[in-house]
Amino acid sequence: MLLKLLGWFWITSGVIFLIKPEMLRKRLQKKSVKKLKKILFAVVLAFSFLLIAASLRSEGILAKVIMLIGIIGIFKGFFLLKAKSSDKIIEWYANQSLIFFRVSACLQVVIGVLILVLRK
Repeated sequence: MLLKLLGWFWITSGVIFLIKPEMLRKRLQKKSVKKLKKILFAVVLAFSFLLIAASLRSEGILAKVIMLIGIIGIFKGFFLLKAKSSDKIIEWYANQSLIFFRVSACLQVVIGVLILVLRK
């Protein structure tokens, strides 16, 4: 149930940012870096836990590699919370063109669809 809600959230927010990519850019420029670090941390953790959950339902060496990537992502998320590199990442995203935000929104919609399709 939680994966279904998460999938629909990703699809909905992706469509909104696809229609209005300048809204995302303005939010990145207005938000304080401290708040954005927490959001970035939450996104990295959510994606890492999704990778781990997907690998637990699968068998084989690929599932173990995906689980390892998820575990590394969790540790990397904790490092991003305190690192100055997250400031540079946020500034870099805020200075990208609108095409970049539209491509990111399309990728976000695809990830949402994959979550819904592969949740079984």
